[in-house]
Amino acid sequence: MNKNEISCIRNILVKRMTELIESSDNAIKKLKITDEKFADPFDQAAFETSKNVELNCRIKNWNLLLDIKETILRIDHGLFGICDHCGRQISQKRLRVEPMSKLCIECQEKMEIRQNAAMPRNKTTRRVLYNHV
Repeated sequence: MNKNEISCIRNILVKRMTELIESSDNAIKKLKITDEKFADPFDQAAFETSKNVELNCRIKNWNLLLDIKETILRIDHGLFGICDHCGRQISQKRLRVEPMSKLCIECQEKMEIRQNAAMPRNKTTRRVLYNHV
């Protein structure tokens, strides 16, 4: 990948990082302002659930922000496009699609196979039968 393409990817990541920070700031302001109490407990529960969903979205955005910052650092230090596991070059096609890739395709597939093998699988499914009177 040439320097112009890498520079373009870096600029896109910086723009995305700025957008995420602004979005997070707005969400935090919104959450601080809306601290209402409701007479109806169902309305209160719905409001609290909505707040929890917003907080979970903020956590996901925070993790994405950290990944973007790490990728920008990798670009700045000349490590962009190098697999963290094996040290080989990550394909340009992969980096264009997913610039925050840290692993080449082979290492990513091996990692996913290991993760899937480590996950317990529930082979028996249970059916719940409801008796209606």
